[in-house]
Amino acid sequence: MRIKPWVSDAVEVKKSGMEGTGVYSNRNIKEGEVVGVFGGIVIPEDEVETLTKTVPADKLNIDHAMYIYPGFIMLHDYENGCDPLCFVNHACDPSAKVVNGIVLVALRDIPNGEEISWDYRQTDDVGNWTYEFKCQCGSPNCSGVVQVGPKYRTKVTVATN
Repeated sequence: MRIKPWVSDAVEVKKSGMEGTGVYSNRNIKEGEVVGVFGGIVIPEDEVETLTKTVPADKLNIDHAMYIYPGFIMLHDYENGCDPLCFVNHACDPSAKVVNGIVLVALRDIPNGEEISWDYRQTDDVGNWTYEFKCQCGSPNCSGVVQVGPKYRTKVTVATN
């Protein structure tokens, strides 16, 4: 299944101050405003290995896959190219968050010219992949490393009486 992306006219893609390419506001964005809807190809997680045998790694861009529901991931559209939201970088003190698995919403007012970011760890409640990378967000609250996956999730215990 394909989900067509939608991106607000309030954003543009350009060289990032954090890493590589980023997404920036080109006007003031209000708290709660939808920045965009991630698009791509939704498949059951257990079909990824089969797909890697037929689609070249540089086109598949598996590093940008998103878990959107237990057992389902969304890959960026490897046939038609990445939508602009695939360039939104991680930050430990993000300006946006992902809701309903695919909608990017401003967490606070984002001034014109600011790079838009989200905390990749916030969407890691259903995935089975584990990865980590050095964080380059530059926030005073930066954790230094982003660790995503089951082995890094906080275990919640329920007290019994």
